[in-house]
This record gives sequence, structure tokens and C-alpha cells, in this order.
Amino acid sequence: MPRKIIFSSKGPRGAHAAASKIQGMFKRKRRVLNRYRKKSSYKPTAAFNSQMRKYNTVNSEKKIMTFNNYLNGPGSAGYLQDIPCVGLTTAGLVNSSLSVAVLQTGRQLTQLNASINSATGATICYALDGYSTLQGDSQNRLVGSYAKITSTYMNMNITMDPLNSTSTDASLDAALPHQFRIIQVKARRDKMVSPGAQVASYGVPSIATNLFRDEAGGAQGINAECATQDVFTWFVNKQFWTVLKDERFTLCTPTVLAPSSTASRAFPANVQQHKSNRFKKYWLPKPSTKVRFEPNTVDGLIKQEVVDYNYVVHTIILCKNTSSGERASDHWNVQVNGGTQFIDI
Repeated sequence: MPRKIIFSSKGPRGAHAAASKIQGMFKRKRRVLNRYRKKSSYKPTAAFNSQMRKYNTVNSEKKIMTFNNYLNGPGSAGYLQDIPCVGLTTAGLVNSSLSVAVLQTGRQLTQLNASINSATGATICYALDGYSTLQGDSQNRLVGSYAKITSTYMNMNITMDPLNSTSTDASLDAALPHQFRIIQVKARRDKMVSPGAQVASYGVPSIATNLFRDEAGGAQGINAECATQDVFTWFVNKQFWTVLKDERFTLCTPTVLAPSSTASRAFPANVQQHKSNRFKKYWLPKPSTKVRFEPNTVDGLIKQEVVDYNYVVHTIILCKNTSSGERASDHWNVQVNGGTQFIDI
């Protein structure tokens, strides 16, 4: 019967055997752990991550950055009243044959939009805000410096103004149908070059000079000398602008006031009737990632404003009288408000 050899831990051969035994024990443990890790490891799928983002967006507490409230109401309650249209002197054969109003998101007008008001001597462009908020821990205030914008909407109501005048021509102008074109655009990111750094003949996005392309392919804007009909046929200049909306409709004052009396007369039955107002609700673009806020002082008030996302959207409302386009068309106004929802992160 062979003799069983037992190595002692003393001596070179015994130490080697003990070390091999310990190493084998650790190898077995590693193999068991590796098998456990392979079985228990889980990597979320893209669909799961998308569903979780949607869940967090729906169920997280949301705060609101409001638009300026251009509605008719008591001024003490924050109502800024409706926005009147302005007749342009550069279009058509008579003043006010083309009327316009421009609504721009953001707390302040861009330099180019502010220059339109300066050049025309009238308030054509209005800042709607919607992307600024006070800081603090109370309701609808930003606590940190970052937020996730979930949605932005704008309510807009265009209403015809009935005219009570003893002038037959003025009453006729107000009574005739008015054709509208609403263009909602956002400057293309790759064309947003700082003024002064661009090639002079190329330009930067400006609704005053390059909102449209004319029949010859040239750049035109709302300040261009043109026929009243031109701005209703020109294409939007997609070299500079991303088109969000481009739509048309017709409105008309529902009744005509007789110049010789205070009694009102309805249109005859054979005259086509149009609505006297148009309500629109627009959902504006939103960023796909979180945005950063920084404090900015405007008119002595410090508010946190978005600084790393281009939120400026222009809504241009154009109107002409449908008779021949050469009668006054400034018989309407617009009321607008809205808000931006965000999650404080």
C-alpha cells in the first residue's frame, strides 16, 4: 500500500503547497462572482429610458414662466391691453393699405426688432417674455441655475374693430373683408452671426430686410417698398429662417354703421360673411436638454433668464383689404398671452 505523503507548512515544499491552495480558493471565488455578475447585470434599453423621461416629465412638479398679458383688463391686475395694428407707409399706394403687428418671445426685443420700431416711428414689434423668472424658493420661482423646459404655448386672438364714423369711405374700408397672413419663424442657428462680423451683402436674419424671397430671388422684408399683394405671394426666405407656421384667413366686421344715423345695418344676404375674430393656440419649440439661467436687469428688475437656448420666435401678422389691396386695412387688434412650463433641476 503506497504511503500517503503529507506536506507540512514548514519548509519550501510545504509553503508552495499552501500558497497554491490559497490561490485556488480565490480563483474559485472569482469564478463564482463573475458568474453572479453576468446573471445579475442589467442595462436599461433606449425604450425604457424614453418611457422614464416621459414619466418624470409628466409627474414632476412644474413651474411656469408667464408671457406678458396683452389682454383687455384692469391695469392694476397686470393686463397690458390689446396690441393695435400699425399701417406701413412703404407698401402699396396709400398709407395703411398694409398693416402689421410683430410678436416676439423674450423679455427684450432684439436689436434688429427694436430698430424697426425706431425706423417706423411706431410700435410694431412687441416683446412677449415667457423665458424669465424670479429666483427664490416660492411658487413659480427658480431655485437653482438649471431647468428643463417641458412646453411653451401662446394664445392669440385677432379681432376686427367695428368703426363708428360719419365718413362713407372710412365705413366702407372697415366693412370690407380683410385678408390675413400669419408667419411664425425662428432664425436658423447657422445664420445667427453677430452684427458687424457678417459679410455686408450676405446679412443676418432680419424680418425687416430678409424675411422673404421675391420673384427674382432677392431678399425682402416687411420694411421693403413693395405692392400690398407682394407680402402675400412672396416665399419665406428659408436661407435665414425656419418656418414654424404660414397660414392665411379672412375676417370681416359683422355689421356696417350707417354714416347718417346711429342705427346699424347688416350686410345684405347676397354678401359673403366672414368671421369677425380668429383664435389661435400655438405650441412653440422647446429645447431637448436642460437650460441654464443667469440674472439680468431690465428696467431695474432682476430676473433669471435663459442664456444657452435660442428661444426667440417671431410671429408676424400681416393684413390687407381685399377690395384691391389699396384701401386702409388697419381695423384690427390682437390679444395675446401664454406661458412656459419648466421643471427645476
